[in-house]
Amino acid sequence: MTALPSLPPVIAHRGASGHAPENSLAALDKAAALGATWVEFDVRLSADAVPVVHHDKTLARTGGRPDEVAALAWSELAQVDIGRTLNPAWTGERLPCLAQVVERLGALGLGANVELKPHPGQAEETARIALEWIGRHWPEHLPQPLISSFSTPALEAAARVAPDLPRGYLAERLPENWAAEAARLGCVSVHLGWEELEQAAAEAVTSGGYRLAIWTVNDPEVARRCRRWGADSIITDYPGQIIAALKHEPA
Repeated sequence: MTALPSLPPVIAHRGASGHAPENSLAALDKAAALGATWVEFDVRLSADAVPVVHHDKTLARTGGRPDEVAALAWSELAQVDIGRTLNPAWTGERLPCLAQVVERLGALGLGANVELKPHPGQAEETARIALEWIGRHWPEHLPQPLISSFSTPALEAAARVAPDLPRGYLAERLPENWAAEAARLGCVSVHLGWEELEQAAAEAVTSGGYRLAIWTVNDPEVARRCRRWGADSIITDYPGQIIAALKHEPA
């Protein structure tokens, strides 16, 4: 199992996405300004195999157009305004590529949980291209990125392409076979949704020797409860609020 540096108590979800367009450079800036030391963001491929940072399969929700990300070349995706649909004040905020995001992480000193979001049929290609790029360009002064995915094939490919990078097992809720799968995939952490989280599941993960991250928690009391149950990290859209809520909680 790859060693994992200590995770921070709070990880900013898609940057500080409660304050700025998700997965944008502005959201990274805001996360750092609010005191976050790590962020989470999503990576998928453009039509010409450039790793880009975007959550959804299509641009409908963030860019106001129906195109699939995988159908457009990077030169066109780079012009997509992902701010205007959120708030006119964010007009002009562009969809970034992985290279732009990593450059900004280096400038801000932010660690990262990189979630692989492959287009159907592109799990291995997405992991290979994104992680080979990270292997060549990740800033030396940053901690190793934590690679996670809901896609088992993507995690399998990540283990082959970048075996030294720590991997995280993602699920809505803890399945019965989670321990066998996490071990098979060489994962060091388990990431679960808060809405279906039970204390017994949290304790099973931590007693099994895995780090536990809970997403996407925007309620301070839920965050405190998850930490009492053993969660190492709370992934949130509002890092400033959750950092403040956990300030006096025992580590």
